[in-house]
This record gives sequence, C-alpha cells and structure tokens, in this order.
Amino acid sequence: MLNLDEICNEILHGGIRKMKFKNSKIQSIIYTPEGAKGAIFGFRSKKHMIDGRGIVLTSEEGLSENADRLTHWTPNVYQYGSYTDEQRLFVKGHSEKNLKQINCFVLDFDKPAGSELSDQDILDVAIDLDLIPTLLLETPGGYQAYFILENPWFISKKNDYQSIRIAKLVSQNLRKSFAAKILEVDLGCNHFGIARIPRTDNVVYYYPALTHDMQDLIAWSMAQETEATYARPNLQVLKPVKQIQEKWVDILLKNPGIVGEKGKFGRNNVIFTLALAYYASDVDQERCNDDMDFFNSNLTRPLKACEVNRIVKSAYSGNYQGASTVYVSELLANWSLESLSDTQLFSKNRNGWVKFKKDRAERKHSHLREWKQDILAFLEKECVTYRPELQFTKQELQANIKYREKEIPKRSLDAALKELVAEGKIYLQVKAGRGGGLILSTRKALIRTVIKTNQVVKDAYKEAIRTFFPEARMLTKLFELPRTITPVSLFDTKEIRAGTG
Repeated sequence: MLNLDEICNEILHGGIRKMKFKNSKIQSIIYTPEGAKGAIFGFRSKKHMIDGRGIVLTSEEGLSENADRLTHWTPNVYQYGSYTDEQRLFVKGHSEKNLKQINCFVLDFDKPAGSELSDQDILDVAIDLDLIPTLLLETPGGYQAYFILENPWFISKKNDYQSIRIAKLVSQNLRKSFAAKILEVDLGCNHFGIARIPRTDNVVYYYPALTHDMQDLIAWSMAQETEATYARPNLQVLKPVKQIQEKWVDILLKNPGIVGEKGKFGRNNVIFTLALAYYASDVDQERCNDDMDFFNSNLTRPLKACEVNRIVKSAYSGNYQGASTVYVSELLANWSLESLSDTQLFSKNRNGWVKFKKDRAERKHSHLREWKQDILAFLEKECVTYRPELQFTKQELQANIKYREKEIPKRSLDAALKELVAEGKIYLQVKAGRGGGLILSTRKALIRTVIKTNQVVKDAYKEAIRTFFPEARMLTKLFELPRTITPVSLFDTKEIRAGTG
C-alpha cells in the first residue's frame, strides 16, 4: 500500500510546516517553532483549478487532512498564498516570482482520442535519455511524470530571478527531449505551476530513491542544448570550431571569485563548460585536466582535485559535443561578466555546415553506427518485460540483422557488439559448449524488468546490472528502496510526542 502522505512530503522537501500554525491536532507539548516556511495550493477538481477556486496549505498536517479530496496541487512551494475574497474561495499567489523553492519538474503527457500512448512508452524513452521519472501518475487525460529533486532549488531575486531562468532551461529541455520521441508531450503548460496530486487511484509507480541532483540535471540539459546545436541530420561541420579560442573561455578562466550559491551556476558548471570547450577543440584530456586543475587551484574556494577530474572525465565521455552558447551566456550573466556582445564572445563559424556525403540507402556499405542501431532495434523488439535475456548463436544473430536483405558482415557484427558492450547499452555473455551461444539483453530491457516486475524478479537481476553497468548509478539506485512504502503515517502522534516527529 502506498503512503501518500510520505510521497507528498518527500516532494515538498520541508517547504511547508509540519504542523498547522493554529488548531493542530498533532502538536506536541514541547513545541519548537519551525521558522519561516512557504505555502502551496490545492484544488478539488479541474474546473475549480481553472476557475482559481482552491485552498492555501501551509502545513503537511493540513495537506494530509485534505489530500484525499484534492485532484490538483502545486508541488513547488511559494513564499505565501492568500485569498482574493472574504469567503476564502479563490486563491492567489501561485505566480512565478512568488516561488520559494522548486522541488520537482513535471512533464504532462496529453492522451487524445485514438492515442495508444502507454506508461511503457514513457519509460522506454526515459531510459534512452538516462532520465527516469521518480513518480509516474496516470490521469484522466494521459500521464504526468515527476522528476523529484534530491534537494530543493531555492529561488533568489538576484540577477532578475536568474535561478528561475536556469530551472526553465532544464524544464524546456526535458520537454523537448521527450517530445522528440513522444508527440503527446504538452509543451505549452506552466513550467512550475499546478499538477495532478498523487492518489491511490493514479500512481503507476514510485521510486523514492530515483531523485535527481539539480547540478546533474543542468549538465544533462547542457548536453541537450549541444545536440540541438550540433547534431543536425544529413549535415556535418565545415571545419573544426576551436571553442577554446573564443573570448568567453578566457573571461571565465580569469575569474577566481566564482564559487556557487543557491539558485546559481557554480564552480562545477564552469569547469564542466570549459572542459566541453576543450573537448570540442580536440584538446588532449590530460592537458584539459592540467588546465582545469590550475584554474581550480586559483579559485577563492577550490573544489577537491578528484571532483575536478570527475567533471573533466564526464565532459570527455563522448556524450557531448561542445559548450552551448545558451549556457555560456547564462554563466557570464550569473557572475556579471556579460559586458561583451555575442559576436565578440563566440566564433562566427560556430554553425558552419555542409551536406553529408550520401544517405544509407544510396550507399553500398552501412556504417558501423548504423549496424549498432539495427542490433539495438532487433533486441528491443525481441525482449519482453518478464524475460529480457535472449539467446542466439552468432550465425542466428547475424541472419536477423539485415539492411535491404543484406546480412551484417561478421566483422561488423563483432565490432558493433564490442562497442555496444563498452558503451553499456547491451549486456552480453558467451555460453560455451553444446547449446551455447550468445546471451544478450539491452540495458533498457533490464531496467524495464526492474521497474515493471515484482521484488523477486528485481533481486534476480540486481547483481547482473551492477556487474555489467558499474558506472550507471541510476540503475543501482533502482534497488535502494522498494517500489511501495510501508503505510506508517508521518503524523503518528505517539512518535511526535516521543520527539521523533
């Protein structure tokens, strides 16, 4: 049984009081004031939400008392909430500049008549993007996916609410990335407004361990900006862009005062962005490490050397292609370093493109990356949720991987499998002897099995995933907590009187 109080309170991250300020039924004898807290809003129906008719909630106790009668709420916390009328029917205050903290990003999937969208489709795309929702709800009109943050992203008025602009970039890239694969993504709804509230009748799954670090989301979002800038179909770069020769690199390198505050880009983001520029400029990783170590050592508050090395390694992972002008501009604005124009900061040839040579259909031979896509597509088609492993002889696999009736060459098959294993996209074992062959599964199929099946099946794949994908933190986090929570209320009065509430 799901504990809805606990789910809601995990989302809110202590942004509102534990107990009601007045008329609390759970307040202990020894009461400790909780200090300044925020407010959220609740609505009892979609019509009430549209009309602005709702309630202001300033405590978890108040939310718990009303939760089963609500259909919508604001999972992100506001500085205050109030009513527009004396009868206290219509609420106000849920505006962007009144935000106190962002606790989650919510994606809305509208399912029109005739749509065959399923929760499985959303999960498959999420796995491809390496970004799995913490909570998935099925609504009367489709689905809503919650990406809950490990820690709240606090909103600051500094630099004209730059912390909101940063969060919006992440939210926009979340939507665009899912929308590229799922047409039902609602691209127009408010980024940090009203969402469906978790209820016993709408939770598809909930993984409290699958929260997301905001700095990791910013790095992920940078990667999506990079792909939008560089990865255009049937095009290639006219000549290498030396990003390290651009003026913005020099400006950032010469500013030791960069540290990091709530709601701002910090040292990690600056080093990551600089390392991306080095990678895009074909600079050796060792030299990048040396330069970033030197830059870090000159900071007023340097990071640990191991953290710098981790950031550089991530930038050189091959998942990114360069630093995004959007994020560079935000970084410079963050630290009041934006005195130059874009034409002075960035190379004029940043977007120089020429046509690719030939489409696959026009060529005699396929590229290795194309054979890799064919292998993944075949394995995904064959894998099922409750039995994700497949067994083939190499000859059988070769016969199934075709393009225009032509089988994949044996050498290309070996090379493609080797690269897919190295990239962590497939799991492969070689079974020797009679009845042997290749035992394969895709990373997507394994994760799907973990999420969609019971605990016994999860345990069967736990060690296999950790062995074959040790670098995939998200996979191992799936096993840290069970799918459901034991139904122990946070508002147990005995616990509170004992001092544990």
